[in-house]
Amino acid sequence: MRNGWVWGAMLGLGCGVGARPSQGGGFDSLGAPGTSVGTEASGSAMDDAAGLTDGRATEGGSTAGRGSGDAADGASGDPGAVFDVAGHPDLDPMISDDECQKIDFLFVIDNSASMTDEQQALVASVPGFIATIESTVNAQNYQLMVVDTDEGSPICTELCTVLPNCFGTPCSAIDPPTACDLTLGAGIVNNAVGVGCGFAGGNRYITDARADLAAAFSCAGLVGAGGQDGERPMESMVEAVTTEVEAGGCNTGFIRDDALLVVTFITDEEDDGDSQGDPASWKQALLSAKGGNEQAIIVLGLVGDGDVPGGGCGPLSIAEPAPILRSFAESFEFGAWASVCSASYAPFFADAVSTIDGACEIFEPRG
Repeated sequence: MRNGWVWGAMLGLGCGVGARPSQGGGFDSLGAPGTSVGTEASGSAMDDAAGLTDGRATEGGSTAGRGSGDAADGASGDPGAVFDVAGHPDLDPMISDDECQKIDFLFVIDNSASMTDEQQALVASVPGFIATIESTVNAQNYQLMVVDTDEGSPICTELCTVLPNCFGTPCSAIDPPTACDLTLGAGIVNNAVGVGCGFAGGNRYITDARADLAAAFSCAGLVGAGGQDGERPMESMVEAVTTEVEAGGCNTGFIRDDALLVVTFITDEEDDGDSQGDPASWKQALLSAKGGNEQAIIVLGLVGDGDVPGGGCGPLSIAEPAPILRSFAESFEFGAWASVCSASYAPFFADAVSTIDGACEIFEPRG
């Protein structure tokens, strides 16, 4: 959110979505494009069964939308949301396949002053998401990259010119920023204060060479709350998979022709003018990165939905309604969104596994 330079936010004080509902965040059955479903399903049993419980409340209240062409679910009150594979029958997530061997995960994370709670919820949910994919989907090789939504320097860069410590971290342990650290769409390799996350091979993304993907993501995923006003999540996403993956770019090697691309963006702000381009050009950038193959792309969004009846962001939430970003996610065959105000993101990611497994089933690598 455009809250300016708020020191309390930098310290994690008074951050996050205001008045987050104590009962909010259970993931309802997905609605068709432009709709929401008011089924107040409890997510806790599903979280426990999937091994994805992250310690936050998970009972009823949030809504979600899904990719183009799907009919509304939820009339039956089924507590488990199902991402349909458009044009294909729902696939049993335990069925392995021989087509998809590699997956590239891109997380676009808002690092503005109001996003501390949301980042913590994301970091709590993603390790279980990855673990479930590893045990369910046939793919055996993964890459994971985090980008934030601005091109500013880490907050400690300036403070360490006059202080020996930055928020309790000795300045001697903080890496000075590189050109890529100051580049929009470049992968994050340091935590919010500038301490290296220990990625292998000099890459700006996590590979299987890193034994503990959860620990690496827990470092990089907490991108901090010191970002510039005017977040640019879609422009950062586009740069991450276009300019920065070219030879000499910061993210060279991240996009692989023989891998599925799973993009997850999380923001409490609408992207209605700060990013260059529009939803059509953003989508085209992803399609171009994957050789025009939409079935090689899964797009997941965690965004504001206070304008949606029954949405997870209540009247006191500071999360901005994001119809543009919701429609962007829905425009993909394998696309869905959920409320950024959900008390837990684990159920959303649990349901996304079946989408990824279904896309893996029909994926045909280039080359």
